[in-house]
This record gives sequence, structure tokens and C-alpha cells, in this order.
Amino acid sequence: MVVRIYPFIQERLSGLLLLIAMFIITFYYMRRGRLPYIRRVPALDAIEEGIGRATEMGRPVIASPGIAVSGIDYWTVGALGILAHVARLCARNGLRLLVPLGGSEQSYTLVEVARDLVESQYRLEGVPERFDINDLPFLSGRQFAWATGYVGMLMRERPALNVMVGLQWGSAMYIAEVSHEAGAFTISGSTYLSNIACLAVSSEYVTIGEEMVAAGAYLSRDPVQLASIRTQDIIKALMIAILILGIIALGLGSDIVKLILST
Repeated sequence: MVVRIYPFIQERLSGLLLLIAMFIITFYYMRRGRLPYIRRVPALDAIEEGIGRATEMGRPVIASPGIAVSGIDYWTVGALGILAHVARLCARNGLRLLVPLGGSEQSYTLVEVARDLVESQYRLEGVPERFDINDLPFLSGRQFAWATGYVGMLMRERPALNVMVGLQWGSAMYIAEVSHEAGAFTISGSTYLSNIACLAVSSEYVTIGEEMVAAGAYLSRDPVQLASIRTQDIIKALMIAILILGIIALGLGSDIVKLILST
């Protein structure tokens, strides 16, 4: 039997070393219990502003953790942290929270997780009787069928605040435009880069890419998520340093960095 190690078969030794470095750094933070500093994302202040607006107007709040195309992935975990924050504020201020779930065949897993998460926040705030599972419906396992149900909720309920984060695809633009027409204060976020520019002009606030994950980690204070964010920052800094070193080396007539990265 021949044992094959993927990074060596693909001749990506640098990738293997990077993976080992990420593991060591994350393990270091987890082992020592040190919580790295994560700056507060402006969208979090916007959520609190939107909750205040909903309280004054006496209108509900609608929030979505995304369509979870890959199930409970990295982006969805960050979105769930934001959803928990919204649910906690709604419970504290006596607001009705609507959470349209679905959007993909893999989103079935997300349904029970989101429901339990929201219910837990109402219990922690001492108002479990305000939780209504019917306000967290599974609309559809198809993206645009789910989006149609979402905008239907927007038009019927006329929420004061719409928070749509997590994995959002093409349907995000459709929802954001209807949200604006319904008079909702819209806060969006997407990991689908093609959506960012469009969401930026149709939302009051938008989280760009990893800001959403950082916001989820900031709110949950989960050591695993915080260590993961810090590890990524260190790896990015390392890659920038390697890039600069490579440019300098090429300027001096040496391609040693290029050779190392290509082996």
C-alpha cells in the first residue's frame, strides 16, 4: 500500500508549511486561553441603532443567517453569532423577531440550530413566552423560492430593521431592494464579492467579507472563533511579508522566493 500525502503529491510544500503554522498559532491561543483583540465592526452599532428604531416605531425585526449552501460553515457560524445578538436585543426590548430560514438544500441543518439559538436568547433574557417558533419558518430549499417568501414577509410585516448576513447569493439584491421599498433599515453582509458593491448602495450598512465573521467572533467571544480570526491575520501578514521579500529579491536578480513558493 502506498501512502500519499496531498501537499507532497501536488508539490505544494509551502502550502503544507503554511497549514502547520496555522495549526501551531491556533493551538497556542487555545492552550493559553488568551483572547485576541477584535475591533468592533461599525455594523454592530448600526444593529443597535436599528433595534432602537424598531422599539420606537413598535414594528418587528427580520434577520437572516443566510442560505448556508455548505451547511454550517465558517461564514454561517459568524452569521449565527450576529443572529444571537439581534435575538437578545429583541427579547430585551420586547420586539417580535422574524427569521426566514432556507435557501438551499443544505440549509435544513441550519433550521434547528437557528431556532434553538433564538429560543435560548429569549430564555436568557427571562421572556421565554415571547418566543414563537412560527416566526422562524423554513420557507424553501431553493434560493429564489426562499427569497420570494422572504420579500413576502417584508411586505406583509413591514419590519423596522432587516439584518441579512451569512452566505447571500444573487437573491440578496432582490431582497435588499424590496427591504428598502418596505421602509426597513437594512444591514447586509455577504461573502459573495460580486454582491458587495450592489448591497452597498441598497443598504444602510454593509459588512464586507470577513468583517461579518469578525463581528460574529466579537459578539460570541468564542475562543475558537477569536483564535481563528487572529490566525488568519497573522497568516495574511506573513504572506504580505513574503510578497515584499520576493519583490526585493527579484529586484536584486534572485528568484529564490519564487522557487520556494512554487515547489
